[in-house]
Amino acid sequence: MVSWVYATKVFVQYAGTFLFFFNFCGGIMTIIVLSTDSTYRRKPCTFFMLISAIAGCIQLLNATLARVLAAGFNIDLTRTSSVLCKLRQYSYAVAPGIAITCDWLSVIGQYLVTSRSARLRQLSTMKLAYRVSFGVIVFWALHSIPFFFFTNIQSGTCMITNLTLQAYFTYGYFFTFYTTIPIIMQITFGTLTYRNMRMLQNSHQLQGADQQLTLMVCAQIGLILTTSVPYAIYYAYSLNTAYLNKTSQRKDLENFVGNVLGLTATFEFGGSFYLFLAVSKRFRQQVKRCICWFRKRRNIVVPRTEAIQTISANPATKQ
Repeated sequence: MVSWVYATKVFVQYAGTFLFFFNFCGGIMTIIVLSTDSTYRRKPCTFFMLISAIAGCIQLLNATLARVLAAGFNIDLTRTSSVLCKLRQYSYAVAPGIAITCDWLSVIGQYLVTSRSARLRQLSTMKLAYRVSFGVIVFWALHSIPFFFFTNIQSGTCMITNLTLQAYFTYGYFFTFYTTIPIIMQITFGTLTYRNMRMLQNSHQLQGADQQLTLMVCAQIGLILTTSVPYAIYYAYSLNTAYLNKTSQRKDLENFVGNVLGLTATFEFGGSFYLFLAVSKRFRQQVKRCICWFRKRRNIVVPRTEAIQTISANPATKQ
């Protein structure tokens, strides 16, 4: 008989550790590339991607690394420190909210750029992108304050103690803000953006950079849908069967499946980098430039200033 408890621990230890570093490195590289290329810095779409990548890295540290340490190595500081417990739950609500919101805002931004309507294209400005991003950050920071105050340690577990907030976190936050709205927005505007791209390609009005950026957005949509939807389905299943009498074997199996799908879902916070490499030539070129820059920095020889003492010998005077 398979020991699902042991299988879960081994999977989290090895696969979880690999996925964390794989996605975290991808997120860091995305931040570096999007923030160092002058063309990317001038586009609202990639600015939203940059904000999403930063929030995604925070989420990987807060949730994925914490899951790996807790389930794989039995290290969970939130069980002993109420402050860390509250901060983790607060960050767990803020970071993914910002990341997911900026993901579908980047799709809308690219839809505006590829629109044939001049009025819609005029809405795609960096000034508006800055304002919207600031509003998104403020919204999620204020929205998540109740999670800080109504989270505490009970029976050795860091959890939300308010029943109303628990229900809101499940149905209002997870299924509405985290799953339903992003999926609807990304499918809708992703389809419209792809249609605009095809129309502009036929009329030879779409520039190469915008075409590659549209492909990056579409690839990101596919990644998010394929990683987040399975975990959302599992989460809905676990809620609907929470009050059933289950054998310990079934509980352990469901816990294993939940860890597999939960860790796989972290691809949406760092896996985009590898898709961008595959679909965008300009992105690959910028990655090469960044790597070459790092290599040059490592090969620079820093001269050491040594103090040279001049010893002046006084010749003996003959008498």
